[in-house]
Amino acid sequence: MRDWALCLQWAGHGAGRPLRNSLRSGWGEGAALCGRLSSPLTGFPQSNEGCHSLGWLEDHLIARKLLIAALLVGAASVASANDYISENPNDWFRFTNKQTGQDTRAEIQNDLGGWRLWSQFGGLGSTWVYTTDSHDWFWLWNGQTYTLINNLSGNVGQSRTIDMGPCLSGATATITNRGSLTTPVGTFSDCTELRFTGGNCADAGTTSIWFAKGVGVVQWSEQSFMGEQTWELTGAQVDGRNYTNQPATPTTPSLPATRRAPAEHEQMEAILWGANDTYLVMDTYTDAFPALNGTGVICDVNVSSQSVASQLRFELVQNNVPMDDVEIYVAALDSVWMRDYGPIVLKDGNGNRTVADLEYYPGRPNDDDFPIAYANARNWPLVDVRVGFEGGNYATDGRTLNMCSTGVQRFNPSMSKSRIEREFEKFGYTRTEWFRPLINEGTTHVDMFMRVMNDTHALVSRYPSSHRQHAVTNEAASKLQALGYQVIRVDVDHNYDEFATYSNSVIANGIALVPQYSSASKNRAALDAYRSLGFRAVGIDSRLIIQYSGATHCLSMQVPAGN
Repeated sequence: MRDWALCLQWAGHGAGRPLRNSLRSGWGEGAALCGRLSSPLTGFPQSNEGCHSLGWLEDHLIARKLLIAALLVGAASVASANDYISENPNDWFRFTNKQTGQDTRAEIQNDLGGWRLWSQFGGLGSTWVYTTDSHDWFWLWNGQTYTLINNLSGNVGQSRTIDMGPCLSGATATITNRGSLTTPVGTFSDCTELRFTGGNCADAGTTSIWFAKGVGVVQWSEQSFMGEQTWELTGAQVDGRNYTNQPATPTTPSLPATRRAPAEHEQMEAILWGANDTYLVMDTYTDAFPALNGTGVICDVNVSSQSVASQLRFELVQNNVPMDDVEIYVAALDSVWMRDYGPIVLKDGNGNRTVADLEYYPGRPNDDDFPIAYANARNWPLVDVRVGFEGGNYATDGRTLNMCSTGVQRFNPSMSKSRIEREFEKFGYTRTEWFRPLINEGTTHVDMFMRVMNDTHALVSRYPSSHRQHAVTNEAASKLQALGYQVIRVDVDHNYDEFATYSNSVIANGIALVPQYSSASKNRAALDAYRSLGFRAVGIDSRLIIQYSGATHCLSMQVPAGN
């Protein structure tokens, strides 16, 4: 029972103190919970790496209930429930109602030893799930009652009475099927169906859950007043592997074999960040770096001097930011806007990468030279793109389409539109779509009001009908729809700042780093918009940085993975 040795010690320490510590605030006495309790540790860890706030768990009594429940786990069996239920906090699952088209998302929100709080678990809503490496049974706890569930590798016909109220109180859970199951993301060959019968609700409650070995929940059904509804897996990231909806016919062009600029929603190797001072960037870094930790994305932070490097490392450690995937380099820089001067990395069909070197502001020579220095450091070739252009002013489908604002023409008055488009062909683009920029927004960048989310969806900011930016953003939405995208509109926090939009985000390997401003309702709506498309959305405090005409996207530049 090594999983619980430390937890027993914790439960008796600081009893009665509220559990309210966040990842930023550091360790309090008995206040934070380490997500690595299965290690044979003694005493408290020396840092809060892997620790999370319990949020709604108001005191230690709930933790003690979870502990008591865990101690009731039965004898070990050959297989493990972990084979069927994910333990990775970076995993996420998107399910779509087959009848209504509604989406919902499932992910681990908290971790207390072997107990993990799922935002959604097989139609049961927010549920604690307990698994271990040595048992094929698993436990559920909904905040009121806990119940032991069947061993998932058992024989068809095995059943167990459960108590998971209100609808499943006294119900019977029976293994009714073992075999393959086809979902929109593909066919899973080793699946187990649990069917629930005899519950207390005639028109509500989960009726069955399908588990795929090595993946997790892939389908469930629930009763409703409209009849039985089925929720299918339509997207997921499990242990770094992406599962995506597989349409019967291709909906996008195939990837070209020649050089191209990959889309931001493709697999990424690293995110580049830049800082000539820590003041503007720390709010972003302390939110973004923990979110990216463990996702396979390296945070490469380039700073202008050794003193800035030392100060940055000190502040990150003080804010309890895990440094496992953070690398800090000293490079000559003039500003923090890595998106605009950073290297645009191209890739060919063999995964070979090339750096596009554009012309940046004449008054920032160090920033302008950074792509050359980066290409040399990676031993990648350079392609010279002879146009004044910043990375915040381009979006792409990752294939043949470039999208930018007419501000590029304004900043290159000596070049014709057709000449600029010929330069863009060096990215692999065969066509460019031009968008009108926001009114009196100095950068004219498209990332201030729109972004491509995936192969089929785009996000566009929305202003009130009386606002001067209303027509500009509506026009952008219409243009993207004409290009074949389904457009999601997200309201701007314009009362805080006219340009406080939620399009200025970073997406990488299933994670979305979404700016957050002063309006709690608009912040939540923005996060929900990203989650509706399967992203694990994390809020990034952008209240300071937006006052300098940028947000999360502006501070970063992605590096696509090779093959």
